[in-house]
Amino acid sequence: MTPIIWSIGHWAAEWVFGDPADEDCDGLSIMWRLHKQAIAAKLPQQRTVVHLALTGAGAAEGWLKIERGAVSVCKDDPGYDVDLAIEADTRQMHRWLVGLVPFRYLTANDHARMLGPTRLARAFPAWFDNSYFADSLRRGEQRRSREAVSA
Repeated sequence: MTPIIWSIGHWAAEWVFGDPADEDCDGLSIMWRLHKQAIAAKLPQQRTVVHLALTGAGAAEGWLKIERGAVSVCKDDPGYDVDLAIEADTRQMHRWLVGLVPFRYLTANDHARMLGPTRLARAFPAWFDNSYFADSLRRGEQRRSREAVSA
């Protein structure tokens, strides 16, 4: 059953989904998906608190508390010192999280700012697996671009 579900997901990623529209942007969902897509072996082992301020359509604020290889999502300030603060456009974070763009695209194009130790800022994108449907989404994006040019 699982291979069929994954196949349907890849088909939908290529043929149905594309860049997120305003109604697709939900900052709290992005934070929850970060939690679900965390790679335990790459997370800091010591408690690390990341404050996320997502702006634009679907704006939200929250905290990721990372401890012993696990991530907790908090809508309210958990009361710990913040180790890394990220302010980012919700749509662009969505695009990164699904694998359409690398995180360096967000920072290079002023879609994301990171405040905190350089080692944490550099490591943050590698803590999460954003590859699930990335290839299928990119194929769909390329096909739509070709269709737009030929139209």
